[in-house]
Amino acid sequence: TFIRRRRAARQRPKMISRHFSRCVRSLSMSAVHKPALPSLPPLRVEELLPAAQVAALDRDGAIVLRNVLNDEWIEALREAAEANMQNPGPLCDEHSEAQGTKGRFHDDQFLYMRHEVFRQLIFESGMAALAARGLQSKSAHVFYDQLLVKEPGTSAPTPWHNDTSYWPLKGDQICSTWIAMDDVKRENGVQYVKGSHKWDLIHEVTNFSGGDNSGKNTYQTREADLPVVPDIDQGVLEGEYELLGWDMSPGDVILFKSAAIHGAKGTEGSTNRRRGYAVRWLGDDVTYDPRPGTMNDGWVEVGYDSKLAPGSKMTCELHPDVLAA
Repeated sequence: TFIRRRRAARQRPKMISRHFSRCVRSLSMSAVHKPALPSLPPLRVEELLPAAQVAALDRDGAIVLRNVLNDEWIEALREAAEANMQNPGPLCDEHSEAQGTKGRFHDDQFLYMRHEVFRQLIFESGMAALAARGLQSKSAHVFYDQLLVKEPGTSAPTPWHNDTSYWPLKGDQICSTWIAMDDVKRENGVQYVKGSHKWDLIHEVTNFSGGDNSGKNTYQTREADLPVVPDIDQGVLEGEYELLGWDMSPGDVILFKSAAIHGAKGTEGSTNRRRGYAVRWLGDDVTYDPRPGTMNDGWVEVGYDSKLAPGSKMTCELHPDVLAA
């Protein structure tokens, strides 16, 4: 029950904090899952993300990059994803189970601290340089990484939202790289409201599990009177909003600004899994803003505490600058 899970969560922080520094510095020693690691030539960042695409990202808020990762990499990511689904971390939510709806919607964070493949992708693949180029930033701090899996026949949607509203951050140079591990049709994938990253919107957050809180992600003290997300579906029907979305193949990457409104339907009627791995990146202008009602509440409760002062730059052990590593 919720009370039991809350008590269990309170028992975890000391254990996680005690081992946190060691995990960040020596992940190759402490990762719980070590498949054969893929070989990956350095990403050709300027070729993958030419100036015209950088401009499109700034204009539209989301772009797609094709064939970024090879088949060997995708198989390694899939294997690590399966291992995590069987043995998840302290922030894992099973949204369909919490909602009481059919299918499975698995959501977990900070995987790179437990799985060597995810660590290698973040620190050694060149993905950080790709994000920095998109952000037009000299730095690329990893904020966290996230695995999102919808099994075929899952009814739970990903509600319309922007990521900025959930995160204790200020700044414009914030983006995500979302890596497809499966073939995904546009209608079953994530779609983005074109240009919505320029709305300057901090909205009332919605828990993907339904209700205000789940056992792992809590929003205990929210700011009052925040606006709700506009009715995107109605706005699309009326021609007010344009959606961006793409058919995705394994190895394709969506690069999008965190302030962009996005969402996805369930996978009812689809025979394909929808496994996506996202890394959240922070650039030069981002500072720490521990305002009420963000994901930071749940992170601190289980030991993922940046210990930053309000207004600080994001330089800390929890969010390292990968380009400086």
